[in-house]
Amino acid sequence: MLGVLGLQTWARPAGDLPGPEAKESGTWLHGLDQARQVGWETAWATGGTAPPHLMHRMDREGDVDEVLQGVEEVGERASSRCVQKRRVDEPWRLGHAAVRAQPVLGRVMRTVPRSHGKPARPATVEMRALTTTLRPDRKQSPHAWPLTWPLVEVWEPHPAPACEALHGLLWTREAATTLGEVQEVVRQYPCRWPIEAEHWTLKSGGRIAALRLEKWDSWAKAVVRYTSGAARMVALRARAAQEPDAPATGWLSEDACAVLVATFGPGHAVLRLTRGQAVLWIGRLGGHLNRQRDGMPGVRTLWRGLRDLTLLVEGWRVARRLDKRCG
Repeated sequence: MLGVLGLQTWARPAGDLPGPEAKESGTWLHGLDQARQVGWETAWATGGTAPPHLMHRMDREGDVDEVLQGVEEVGERASSRCVQKRRVDEPWRLGHAAVRAQPVLGRVMRTVPRSHGKPARPATVEMRALTTTLRPDRKQSPHAWPLTWPLVEVWEPHPAPACEALHGLLWTREAATTLGEVQEVVRQYPCRWPIEAEHWTLKSGGRIAALRLEKWDSWAKAVVRYTSGAARMVALRARAAQEPDAPATGWLSEDACAVLVATFGPGHAVLRLTRGQAVLWIGRLGGHLNRQRDGMPGVRTLWRGLRDLTLLVEGWRVARRLDKRCG
């Protein structure tokens, strides 16, 4: 199930303002609060049951003292990309060096997906983990306190020629002492990709930064509608990839399926239209050529395709109403 618990529109302010709320970390702190508020409101609306236990998966911008502490204060689960060269317990001094000094828990074969014109390739990575205490910089974060978190490393020591080595570091509050536990932390982290895809769809497909509306309320309403459309599009693409042969009518209206069949597949039965085929046809509306090397339609293409499909469905419904009146 995919949904949006909170959304912030944010622009970097001019000049430096004091305090974490004035930095980018402030947006993360607000995001944590928004998710918790929705959880409590949902629990209250369903009869006062306990709120859901949140799991935060954050990218490199979440690697900030205030954010990590905000998670630990309430005892929530989390995994965050590690990019800061943080001080940790001696004798290693820095977290990156500390985890690399640990013994290899195991070597695992992984597949690197194709990107930027490069084909998919296998990679053998080493997995390590260390539970250590982070020592905050008192000058940058005077109110921070030490945190004890596991740090997980995935590293490809011998990449193929002309290939960039895989390397990832994750701070986590999950158990990470055995190879199985580390693999589970690594397996779960890509669950954040739909978040990235939703934001990319919103900015690249919806182009909300390019909207030129006179009133703030009008812009806010447009962002809410576009956000709903972006989440729906990400779900469409994910479900089509996971269950390409499932009926499209479980996701699209019968009218939308009928329009797609009438446009691209005369002779097909509407009720037999699959999710995979529907996504390809929606992509064609948006300009996707569906060549062998093209793969699934991208978010911008699907955005244009869904926009055009919406207009075609409205025209389809108007034509049916006119036929009934004339008949």
